[in-house]
Amino acid sequence: MQLPTILAILSALPVLFASPAPSHFLANARASFKDSPPYCPPRPATPAQQRAIFNTFVTKLYTDKNATGAFLDHVAVDLIEHDPFDAQGRDANAAKLEGIIPFASFAVQRHTFDDNIGFIHLRVEENPGPVALADIYRLNGTCIVEHWDIAQVYPANATNKVVPFF
Repeated sequence: MQLPTILAILSALPVLFASPAPSHFLANARASFKDSPPYCPPRPATPAQQRAIFNTFVTKLYTDKNATGAFLDHVAVDLIEHDPFDAQGRDANAAKLEGIIPFASFAVQRHTFDDNIGFIHLRVEENPGPVALADIYRLNGTCIVEHWDIAQVYPANATNKVVPFF
């Protein structure tokens, strides 16, 4: 880089730091939504806000193991539940998970959020061996309104030696 270019960049720095932040920086600063729980009933949210809300939900449920808090803050009362063994609605699912999550041994392998859908992949330690679990959540604005889950057990007699998801 030549000296005149470097001097031009350095001389522009005070102007850049004195200028107000562009609107997309302000939107990202508000994306955390940390001061706004509960998030239901749904309110409009940007994709960045939805991602931040989902990440907070993941932390509350899977790291803090606080199923009741996660569900009261983030899940619609009329949650659509696709697991054939679970009841419909937030309260029934929160109660079920409150009896499981605090005592379960699991690790989040990965999670992501895009286009109103959040995905969490977990390794759950079970006897006789680990289970791969995927939880999928759909958001409407700021609120989780739908849930699917998929579990896969690695059988002892598997012909495919690639362990599922791990």
